[in-house]
Amino acid sequence: MELIIKRTCILIAAIAAICCQSVARGETKVLERSTKKTPEWIASATESYIVAAVQAPTIAEARSLAEQEITSQMILSVARNVSVNRSNVSSEVVVNGEVESSDSYSSSTAIRGANLPFLKGISLSKAEDVYWVKVRDKDTKTDYYEYFVKYPFSRAEQQRLVAEFEEYDAGKDRELAEIESGYDTVDSMEGIRDALTTLDALSKYYFDDVRSAKVRGLTASYKELPKSIALTGSFTSGNELNVGFTIAGRRFRHHAPVTVKSNCASDLQVDIDDGASVITFDSSDCLPDEENYIEVTARIDSRKLTRRFSLNSSNSGQQNEKFSVVPQGQIILSADSVDAASRTIGNISVRLTLNNRGTTAFGLKSIELNIPGISTPVIFDNIDGIYSTRGLIQINALAEGTYRVPAVSKSTLHVANGTITVVNPVTQAVERIRLSLPYSCNWE
Repeated sequence: MELIIKRTCILIAAIAAICCQSVARGETKVLERSTKKTPEWIASATESYIVAAVQAPTIAEARSLAEQEITSQMILSVARNVSVNRSNVSSEVVVNGEVESSDSYSSSTAIRGANLPFLKGISLSKAEDVYWVKVRDKDTKTDYYEYFVKYPFSRAEQQRLVAEFEEYDAGKDRELAEIESGYDTVDSMEGIRDALTTLDALSKYYFDDVRSAKVRGLTASYKELPKSIALTGSFTSGNELNVGFTIAGRRFRHHAPVTVKSNCASDLQVDIDDGASVITFDSSDCLPDEENYIEVTARIDSRKLTRRFSLNSSNSGQQNEKFSVVPQGQIILSADSVDAASRTIGNISVRLTLNNRGTTAFGLKSIELNIPGISTPVIFDNIDGIYSTRGLIQINALAEGTYRVPAVSKSTLHVANGTITVVNPVTQAVERIRLSLPYSCNWE
């Protein structure tokens, strides 16, 4: 019964739309019709059938629109989360100083579900009956066709399609779940490209806002991943350097060759071993009182990575990785809104300087600040940034929410205390670094 009711509503809406258009166009004159008698099925719900009613300037366009309408009705009865957008478009045209109004009814079925493999093969050749009327608008002298199709669609066929759709849709959800869970483990450019290919296919399939938004978000995240790839390396002996890659702190497999040069070492040789580059060299000409290095360059797609490894610390065979991140300078705080009457501020932005004194990239997860006058800590969460630049790095983050700011004594020191949470790529450990720095703000 539910199917019959749904088809009845669609049928009534379609016929009513055509009638409304005819009224809007003005009086019409019937020029031609496919049969002398109007079929009864046009104005009544018929079990086991779909009735499509469309309007177009030509028979060919009407047939195409009818097939689209049949597909729309099938999908509406099969797939959940389908949206059919219909709109009335009105326009006014000024001709010789007089306004001529015309209304046209457009029906667009924005349904990606039309790509469902089990809905292929819809054709008017399978229709049980077709009826059309050619009419002329007496005011505009425009001819057009009102086109009706009776298309077989049994309850059993609907149930079969529902089962096939559920199975197909569940398979797509499994693909999306695998791509989502794989974001934190993907370790190669091939893996990133495969994920983006799958996401592109899913974007063409999903027709509901929730899953489409998730696909767009994952696509953007995967496209950003290559930016967090870092070149890493360690000396295994006095004349051997192993070079590899990391992404978000984990090993990244990349088999492209690297190029090497040195300001003092000679006989540089590169061998590939399980995705890592093993560089051997002769450092006998390197002077201990000078800065000696091996410079390694690699390309990942269009991105160029270059890093220098110091030979001065390689003799003991110790790992040439050092982690040291130090907050420094002044913290700049800015609230999006300041309400002086209620002493509240909203959405605080922070600009903080970190000095990367180490020789490795690091991951920044969050910042927590205790600011005089604000009773609760201000937390800048979910930053999840990877920084490989040596030296000073500007960090910008946003803490959303409303904060109460009581009056602060002029003698209060403008010093913020807190911590930054980082990922140490040398140990793979999450560490908290304390800070105590002066600050300026826009609400005092």
